[in-house]
Amino acid sequence: MDEMRDTFFEEDACQLQEMRHELERANKTCRILQYRLRKAERKRLRYAQTGEIDGELLRSLEQDLKVAKDVSVRLHHELENVEEKRTTTEDENEKLRQQLIEVEIAKQALQNELEKMKELSLKRRGSKDLPKSEKKAQQTPTEV
Repeated sequence: MDEMRDTFFEEDACQLQEMRHELERANKTCRILQYRLRKAERKRLRYAQTGEIDGELLRSLEQDLKVAKDVSVRLHHELENVEEKRTTTEDENEKLRQQLIEVEIAKQALQNELEKMKELSLKRRGSKDLPKSEKKAQQTPTEV
């Protein structure tokens, strides 16, 4: 029983650690995108101040936009996958909790049954021993 519980908690801890790593990767990507956004905003401000379109600036902005879209799509897919994994893990955890409860109930029932059997066994032994002790008690006063 304890081994099943330990296994359950180990799996849960591994899944939590994996999700944390995925979250760290997403945070890193977010920081990169924030940096690129600030860079694009600086370029936009420079354009607004000068009023002329810089070919290099335009190409750079288009490239940044394309990268941002690609990353956004990738992050969206990763988020969907993580959500699916989380939902699956929660469902699995709930099933394991239910199994754990069922096993605990079965264990308690078996322990109760074992106690009843022990009591019956002791009563049987006691009832068998009682006539012998009565016989000894009856023999002892006459022999004395």
